Amino acid sequence: MTETAVLLVLIAALFHAAWNLLVRRSPFPELTNWLMAFLGGVLAIPFAIFYLITEPPETIGWIFVIGTILLHIGYFFTLGRAYKHGDLSIVYPIARGLGLALIPVIGVFVLHEAVSGIAVFGISAIFFGVIVVGASSSDGLKLWLHPRNLVADRGVAFAVATGLIIAAYSNWDKQGVKYVAPLLYMCMLQLGGSLGILPIVLRTYSNSQISSEFRKRWRIGVIGGLFQFTAYGLVLTAFTISPVSYVGPLREIAIVFGVLLAAIVLKERIGSIRIIGAALIATGAVIVAVSP
Repeated sequence: MTETAVLLVLIAALFHAAWNLLVRRSPFPELTNWLMAFLGGVLAIPFAIFYLITEPPETIGWIFVIGTILLHIGYFFTLGRAYKHGDLSIVYPIARGLGLALIPVIGVFVLHEAVSGIAVFGISAIFFGVIVVGASSSDGLKLWLHPRNLVADRGVAFAVATGLIIAAYSNWDKQGVKYVAPLLYMCMLQLGGSLGILPIVLRTYSNSQISSEFRKRWRIGVIGGLFQFTAYGLVLTAFTISPVSYVGPLREIAIVFGVLLAAIVLKERIGSIRIIGAALIATGAVIVAVSP
């Protein structure tokens, strides 16, 4: 990876952990996550208009835009549900760690990117770290050894689903930004994803709850929306100069930030097992990122 790509992804990781913290602190994580995505997309409309005028996408570009919107509707839904039922220090490492481990796999077999033996070692460390973090929940290793237990822990189950979607949209978006300017692409996926999940939000929450969220937490929504836009916007930019098999892993350094924030700000009980798991994920991410 180039030094520029590394810097972009590290900054993105910090912003990503920050907006996840804001979502988890909310009494209504799903609603706050939606508000952030929507307001982030609205704030990015000037960028979208500029690029629509100066660099209008071709037909294939719009196909990728539609695809990423659909994937992000699923992402916003599963992530919100994961934080509704699980701790930040469990949901965040599992979702990001599993997505990280699968990104290079898809990159190799679908996009035909080359991954070195050292990177394979890093990916293995990430998988093991995900298992360790899952074992730190109330049901321990039973979550992974027995599918029923995995589904029974709804926080972990939705975190796993989120990880699968992360792997899918990361590889999809790597191709998408070849045809669409990253800032326009980011605006479209945030607006489209937030509007696409709006029917689910309206069925889950009353009008009074939604209006109250706007009144009481619009500032958090704006800040979180900017964090969301900046975090993935920087990653999309890094995709244009480095392979997804390396950008994807490096951005998971955010897991370390997420676990630290969970302990310091949310006062969650982390425990040695969860710390070891997060450290394994982060170590694996570094190994993959610096691999030739």
